[in-house]
Amino acid sequence: MSRARNRTGANRHGEDAEHLGRGGQSEGDVGSGGTGPVATSVKDERLAVARTLGTRAGRAAAGACALEGRSLIEQVLAAGTPLREVLRAEGASSAEDERLAGRLQDRGVAVHRVRDGVLRQVAGTARPVAWLALAALPPDAEVTAPWGDFALVCDGVADPGNLGTLVRSGRALGIEDVVLTNPTTDVTSRRVLDASRGTVLTTRTRRFASPSEAVAALRSAGFQIVATSPRGRQLQALAALDGRPVALVVGGETSGVSQEVIEAADLLVAIPMAGAVESLNVGVAAGISLYELRTKRVLAVLTERIRNSLGRDVTLTGRFIRDALDRAAREAAGLSSAQVIALMVVTAERRTPGDELRRDLGVGDRELDELTAPLTERGWLERQENTYVRTPAGEQALAALWPVQQQVEQQLLTGLSADERQVLQDLLGRVRANATRIMGS
Repeated sequence: MSRARNRTGANRHGEDAEHLGRGGQSEGDVGSGGTGPVATSVKDERLAVARTLGTRAGRAAAGACALEGRSLIEQVLAAGTPLREVLRAEGASSAEDERLAGRLQDRGVAVHRVRDGVLRQVAGTARPVAWLALAALPPDAEVTAPWGDFALVCDGVADPGNLGTLVRSGRALGIEDVVLTNPTTDVTSRRVLDASRGTVLTTRTRRFASPSEAVAALRSAGFQIVATSPRGRQLQALAALDGRPVALVVGGETSGVSQEVIEAADLLVAIPMAGAVESLNVGVAAGISLYELRTKRVLAVLTERIRNSLGRDVTLTGRFIRDALDRAAREAAGLSSAQVIALMVVTAERRTPGDELRRDLGVGDRELDELTAPLTERGWLERQENTYVRTPAGEQALAALWPVQQQVEQQLLTGLSADERQVLQDLLGRVRANATRIMGS
């Protein structure tokens, strides 16, 4: 059975959690880059929660962890992870510092200025600390949470640097599930967060009481379990994956994969090495294994992946929708669905530049001319240089066509509740926004 993170401490420390949620704001702190009063003592109430995050128990009680340094905070922000509040050293005043302060302001994150020496004390380090951010700890995944098609199992990995590297490598290869085989492995420490570059905050972590419980859960979820060991008889590159989801098990730095996992594994594989080297660091070995087995897994189910790829699904669905609308539009007015959409766009906007209309319809210049020609010939649109303008006749035509459009849309959404329809619209909007961001980056 998966063990959820202990939240008892967080409940007992409700006041700290509430303070953290408010950002411990004083006048001038929020959205200002930290222009409020400078904290000059570790006893400042705005630092109360941050002081407790040096231990695992403190992090569990506060439900938060600390991210040290401008670079790490920027990476976490870029990943969309919300920050509760940020502490900025009084001496952090470079152009890069100001840019980060601006980004935090845009996100509405509270920033508190702290005297340099005090911030070092809060961080628990002797070296200078310019920035310290407080981020919410993600809960361990529930038993019923869905699995991905590849899981990374850390069986007794204890070194924080290695653990963070493993998570970071897995996330880089699209792996969302990290399985821990004991209740004490800590993925919230400063070293793990730094080595993973904050990716542990966006990873589904599943924690089990023992390796045998972890294996049983993976087996129940349909995984093919592949364990790595220098004593493995099968070469990893020749491992016979059978198309099931893959769970790659990597062992601790000293004793490797536990015996109970080795006995239960479907495959025990090894990375071939020259005789001068007996074994690799677990982070390095796991990176090789993840890449190789992930690639083999994709090849094993390539046909299925092609058929179920997002781009193909969206394109195919869009074509079916367009064909259905085309049929109705042609029967009603001798138009295509794209022409009806062009009429809708221009009517709604009153005036629409040609470049904007072409982008909305997904066509080129010549295609746009051919597509709008029947609409201008009928007097439903006017073209003024490179801008399309709506006409009274076009408004009347659209009003007549609108019931046809609505009828087809209702038929396409048959079986979906009002809530499901709204969710569908929201999801499509988010996908469009993500696509726009990718094209603009």
